Amino acid sequence: MEYVTIGKNYPAGKIVPVKCVVNDKFDNINIKHQCFLLIVITEGNATFKIENDTVSATAPCFVCFNEKVNPQVISKKRCKNISVYFHPQFLNLNMTFDLIRSNTYEDIANVHDMFLMKPFMGDYKVVPIAESYIDSINTASAGMVYELSEQRDWYWTCRGRSYFMEVIIALERMYNFMQTEEISVAYNVKDQKLRDAILFIEGHYFRNLSLEEIVSQTGVNHTTLTYLFRNELGMSVMEYLMDYRIRVAKKKLSFTFVPIKDIAMQCGFKTVQHFGRVFKKYTNETPASYRDRTFEKRVNELG
Repeated sequence: MEYVTIGKNYPAGKIVPVKCVVNDKFDNINIKHQCFLLIVITEGNATFKIENDTVSATAPCFVCFNEKVNPQVISKKRCKNISVYFHPQFLNLNMTFDLIRSNTYEDIANVHDMFLMKPFMGDYKVVPIAESYIDSINTASAGMVYELSEQRDWYWTCRGRSYFMEVIIALERMYNFMQTEEISVAYNVKDQKLRDAILFIEGHYFRNLSLEEIVSQTGVNHTTLTYLFRNELGMSVMEYLMDYRIRVAKKKLSFTFVPIKDIAMQCGFKTVQHFGRVFKKYTNETPASYRDRTFEKRVNELG
């Protein structure tokens, strides 16, 4: 298998370093020295062999393999999955294997808000998916497959990348839970009810969420949940929802040229005008100026 997607019309022959396979049979995987493999298993289970090691994965979970191995499937049972064979440069042209494995990459990634790719570099190969994240991961995965296969306009590459970023954001958060047993990279949340609320928000941020719906997921009342958010995070429940939406939007603006109105909808905003007002409130910039500034900064610093 060639691990690329080839443009049909916009433009014809364009080569993009990503290949999506729905319900992959995992026959003759040959990613060594070529690409990473991310498998999203939504039902069933699969077992892989890497040299003398065995990797067992049961849904719902991510399975992460890097370019140094060629995993072989030993068994699978009722395994529904989406496999994404990708070179990190699909996310950003600067993300070569050499750079990702360098001692300076983490600093560079933090400065430019690039993905760390730690799930592909660390000890864990199987990363469980929190139940509250399943809807968002399924939606983003389906969107990515659709955009890369249908290629409906000139933005198909960017739209596919945009959806894939949502999957990677979820993967890195789930990986962080395994590493630290904390709620996220940004917040060290200990209270279980608060954790439940945050997980629900981050797994459904793209929907038209109401405060009542979020409260109903936690088993506490409105007053208690509001106190927990204010006490530990310094913001209200709905402020956290908006903050998270803006964080996702910033990734999409920084690394894709998806139209701003599409990003607004993908991040749960009803109108591009509302998105623009909220974005400026949280960043002191318009979405367009933020996109231009971050792109120019990367060009100047990374070439």
